[in-house]
Amino acid sequence: MMRGALPRFRVFHMRIRDLLQPKAVDLNPSVKNKEQAINRLVDLISQTGCICDRERFRQAVFDRESKGSTGLGDGVAIPHAKSAGVAYPGLAAMVVKDGIDFDSLDGGKAYLFFIIASPHKASDAHLDVLARLSSMLIEKEFRESLIKASDAQEFLSLIDRAEGQERSEEAQEKESAPKPGHYDLVAVTACPAGLSHTYMAAEALELKAKEMGLAIKVEADGAAGNRNELLPEDIAQAKAVVVAADRTVRMDRFIGKPLIRVGVNDAIRKPEELISKALSPDCQPYSLISGSETVSLPMTLYRHLMSGLTYIMPLVAAAGILSACAALPFMQGTKVSFFFDTIGYSIGIMLFPVLSAFIAFSIGGRTALVAGFTGGIMADLSSAGVLGAVVNGLAGGAVAYLTTLFARRFLKGHDAMFALLVYPVVGTLGVTLIAEFVTNLPMAFLDSHINAFISSAGVLPRAILGGLLGMMMSADMGGPLNKISYACGVLLLADSMPEPGAGNQVMASVMAGGMAPPVSAGLAALTVRPLFSLREKKLALTAVSKGLLFVTEGVMPYMLIAPRGARVACFMGSGLAGALSMAAGCGVCAPHGGILIVPLSSQFFDYLAALGAGTLLGAVLFVIGRLGTRIPQSSAPQA
Repeated sequence: MMRGALPRFRVFHMRIRDLLQPKAVDLNPSVKNKEQAINRLVDLISQTGCICDRERFRQAVFDRESKGSTGLGDGVAIPHAKSAGVAYPGLAAMVVKDGIDFDSLDGGKAYLFFIIASPHKASDAHLDVLARLSSMLIEKEFRESLIKASDAQEFLSLIDRAEGQERSEEAQEKESAPKPGHYDLVAVTACPAGLSHTYMAAEALELKAKEMGLAIKVEADGAAGNRNELLPEDIAQAKAVVVAADRTVRMDRFIGKPLIRVGVNDAIRKPEELISKALSPDCQPYSLISGSETVSLPMTLYRHLMSGLTYIMPLVAAAGILSACAALPFMQGTKVSFFFDTIGYSIGIMLFPVLSAFIAFSIGGRTALVAGFTGGIMADLSSAGVLGAVVNGLAGGAVAYLTTLFARRFLKGHDAMFALLVYPVVGTLGVTLIAEFVTNLPMAFLDSHINAFISSAGVLPRAILGGLLGMMMSADMGGPLNKISYACGVLLLADSMPEPGAGNQVMASVMAGGMAPPVSAGLAALTVRPLFSLREKKLALTAVSKGLLFVTEGVMPYMLIAPRGARVACFMGSGLAGALSMAAGCGVCAPHGGILIVPLSSQFFDYLAALGAGTLLGAVLFVIGRLGTRIPQSSAPQA
C-alpha cells in the first residue's frame, strides 16, 4: 500500500528503535482494565532509564488521560505526557490479545498500546520519530501484524521493516511530489499536546487524498512547531482547505478559500467525508467575520459578545478585588485602602469602553477599535450601562466594517493612509450619532429597570432568579445555557463596578451554581466509595479542588456512569446553591476564583451556607442515582 508523503516533518536521523528497547515491550501483560494498562506501561518505560521520577510521570499520564481518552480507535491507544519526571524521550509498547476497554473514540476495545514519555524540552528529532510511528499505525495490516507478533524481537523487526519501507517510499514520493502551489487541497492539523493526534490526523488525510487521486499538502502544527508550513502559493492554487484543530491556528491566510473546520479527531476517523465536504460546491469561502460556517444572526452576535467578554474579565477581577479589599474594616482610613480604592475605581470606569472596543474588534478588526471604544464611552456618559456598551460595540464594529468595504472598493492604493486618518474619525462620529439618537436611551431604560428589579425584588423572585441561573450553569456543562448564565453574571458584575451592586449578587449565584456539581461528586465518591469506580475515587479530591476553584468541568468524569442520575444531581444542587445565595443577597467581587474570593463576599457565612446546602443535596442525589447501578468492570473498585 503506497503511503502519502509528509515531506517536511519526516526526518530520518533517529529510528523508532532508538527509543523503543526490547525490554520495554510486553506481549503478554496481566492487565484487565485501563488503570492497570497505564500502570504497566509506565513500569515498562521506567525500565529503559528514561524516567527519573516514575511516580511524577505516572501522575502526569493519568492527568492527561482525565482530560480526554488517548484511545484513538481501531484497537490503538497511545497514552503520553510531558513531565519533569522524564530525563529523555522514550517509548514502551504492549499488546493485550483479548483487548480491554480504554474509552476509545470508536467505543471499541484497545489491543495495541504505546506510551510516550517526553521531557518538558522535547527535541525535534524524537518528535519526528513519534510522528512516523503514529503515521505507520494508520495501516490496518501493520497493526494486525504487531498484535500477532510472537515475541519482542519479531515485534521490533516488524517496526524496522515498516520504517525501512517508509524511507524508500519517501524517496520515491519526493521525486513525484507535486510542485509547490499545485495541490488540490491543503490542510492544517493541530491537537493541544501536539503529539500523536496531530500527525495521525495529517497522515489520515494524506492517505485518503491519495486514494481519491488528489494532491494534498498538510501542515502539521505539532509540539516541535510548524514542520510543513503552507506557503502562500500552496493556498492560492488549492481548491479548498481543511482545518482539523483543537486549538487556535492562524486562519487569516485562508480568507476567500472554501474551508471546513473540525476537531482533530474527525480527521482521524472520517477523512474522506471531510475531503468531500471541502471540495463540494456547497462549501462556503472563509472570512474573518463569519468564518467558514453558515450561522444564525443570534449566534454571530453571541460570538462577538463573548469576544468582548474575554477581554474584560481580567479587568473586572482586578477592579472588584481591589475595591473589595479597600472596603475591609481593618483597611478603613489607611493609605493602602485609598490606593486600592483609587486603582479599583480607575479600572472600573474603563470596563465599558474596553468591552465595546473588543466587541467591535471582533467584527471589524483593528480599524474598529476606536469606534468601539467611543461606543463604550458614550454608554458610560449616558448611563446606558453594560447593555449600552454591548449595543454600541456592535454598532461600532458595523460602522468600521462598512467603512472598510467602502475603502477597499473605491480607495485602492490609499487604504493604508485611510486607516490611519479616516477610520478613527468616521467610526467615532458614526457611533456617537447612533448612540446619541438611537441606542443610549432605550438601553439606559432597560439597564436601570433590570438593576432596580434585582435590588428591590422580594425573597421569592430573587430565589427563583438565582436558582434559574445556577441550574443553567450545570444544564449543559460548557454549552450555550452555561455560557449564557456566566455571561449574564460577568456583564452585570461589570455593570455594578466599581461599587457593589445587583451584579455582584447575580455573579455570586452563578458562581455557586458552577462550584456545586464537582464538589458534590467528589464528596459522594469520598464518602460512599463502593458506588464509585476506582478512577472516580482517585479523582475525588481533584474534583473537589476544581469545584472550589469554580471549574465546573471537574464533574465530567462522574457523568459517564448513571448519567441521568448525575445530571439530576448537578441540576438540583446547582439550583439550590444559586437560589439560596441570591435570596440571602450574597455578592462576590470577581468573575472567577471560587473559594479564593469568597472571603471577600459581602455575606461570607451566608454564602458558605448556600454553597454547602447545594453541595450536600447534590452529593445525596449522586449517591441515590448510583444505587442499583453496576460499576463497569474496566473501572471497578479494587479491594
